[in-house]
Amino acid sequence: LKSDDDAHFDQEISIDFTHIGPQVSWGISPQDVISIDAMVPDPAAEPDRQKRRAMQAGLDHTGLVPGAAIEGTPIDWVFIGSCTNNRISDLRAAATIIDGHTVADKVTAWVVPGSLPIRAQAEAEGLDRIFKEAGFNWGWPGCSMCGGQGNGFTERLKPGIRAVSTINRNLPGRQGPGSITHLVSPPMAAAAAITGHITDVRKHGGGQ
Repeated sequence: LKSDDDAHFDQEISIDFTHIGPQVSWGISPQDVISIDAMVPDPAAEPDRQKRRAMQAGLDHTGLVPGAAIEGTPIDWVFIGSCTNNRISDLRAAATIIDGHTVADKVTAWVVPGSLPIRAQAEAEGLDRIFKEAGFNWGWPGCSMCGGQGNGFTERLKPGIRAVSTINRNLPGRQGPGSITHLVSPPMAAAAAITGHITDVRKHGGGQ
């Protein structure tokens, strides 16, 4: 849906995103995000008691240290998929970063297209070949690891496993009991897969 060309609004806001770096989550809510080149926030600096407790709970779960860089955090798993970030444009963006590279040692990586038509289109464009040659697993559409369900092709993450994922929730246990999820964009997930840690995709020729 789009507005009529002659539509008028009470207020129009323009936001310049060019100065905003790629985002990555540090806590247990989608709002708990920072730029990849920022430091992990310190709950002690938050004056609101309720927010401070929520921040501390997030850090307790993820094991991150306030004031430390989030870039460079080692990971175990990468998942590109879910209903929010597995469109053909997402797969193309991730494949651009992956092309010519290999998934890092000790990292398991999955791509799950958003639907059967998207899977077929990706295969027609050769995107599946790029992912598989790099060491990704190429899955079938479904919720699979997004909700820690598995579907016969993927699996639930085990306790302590740290995943970089393009899903839309990072609450404790979302991808498996005791697992840790960092939310990122598909290009950011691709960059993490080839480096083995949370990394700035801009260093690998990508954007957000």
